[in-house]
Amino acid sequence: MRKIRLGVVGCGIAARELHLPALKNLSHLFEITAVTSRTKSHAEEFAKMVGNPVVFDRYEELLDSGLVDAVDLTLPVELNLSFIEKALQKGVHVICEKPISTDVETGKKVVELSKKSEKTVYIAENFRHVPAFWKAKELVESGAIGDPVFMGWQIWVGMDENNKYVHTDWRKKPKHVGGFLSDGGVHHAAAMRLILGEIEWVSAVAKDLSPLLGGMDFLSSIFEFENGTVGNYTISYSLKGNERFEITGTKGKISISWDKIVLNEEEMKVPQENSYQKEFEDFYQVVAEGKPNDLGSPVQALKDLAFIEACVRSAGNKVFVSSLL
Repeated sequence: MRKIRLGVVGCGIAARELHLPALKNLSHLFEITAVTSRTKSHAEEFAKMVGNPVVFDRYEELLDSGLVDAVDLTLPVELNLSFIEKALQKGVHVICEKPISTDVETGKKVVELSKKSEKTVYIAENFRHVPAFWKAKELVESGAIGDPVFMGWQIWVGMDENNKYVHTDWRKKPKHVGGFLSDGGVHHAAAMRLILGEIEWVSAVAKDLSPLLGGMDFLSSIFEFENGTVGNYTISYSLKGNERFEITGTKGKISISWDKIVLNEEEMKVPQENSYQKEFEDFYQVVAEGKPNDLGSPVQALKDLAFIEACVRSAGNKVFVSSLL
């Protein structure tokens, strides 16, 4: 089995704590051959964690080195577009952390680049690899709760000064729409769309409650899926509370957790899997084996972002998600 030679670009939290453990488990599929980061000491530290990849001062040097088949981009969101474009120009495949870009307009440019290139652009949305969401999708589509009528997802993250993400420079002064609302919100949009399909319209209120967090940190929305299901998605990154994710239908209800689903009081355990490892496995299959890029599709990532941007733009008014696309 041919290994993909991978260059890691950006050596922050995502690269160190999310991607590297997954890649170490997939050493039969990937070899990290090159590393670069805006802060060279970070790249050098990361290289020591990996083994002996070449550390480059500049991204362009890494792309020109001939040492990589693909790059793993874990960067401030505003750099995604230009770094993806440079990789494709050099004939290098891309796996890039979500969100796809800072806003829908620049995200469309990523989609166009991916359509014109023979190389893969894979947007790493790990929520599309979470077993509980696929099980929920299966139950809804099988009619286990009848026709779905209402979906409610309330999330209370409660970030404070001890949270490492709060201190990331590019999150303190976000250039991506809604700040944390899109940084984390595209995850939730991906899960909701996976389970219940496309979202037609949304009306929402977004607020900036905490001076600690960069940009807006509270959102509450009401919306409708194309299948007629009504949804409420409420999230606060500054307020603490208990998460609740439920879908109610004409014949019952499911409650969704990471490790289980409760269907009409019947508890179903769901296997726990490393969703970051799953997305890298899928990326490998897309690049090396010709699998369709369904789960890392830039088009799907753009739709995730479009829902969040519609929420942020709404100011209580009804916004059709398709109007942004």
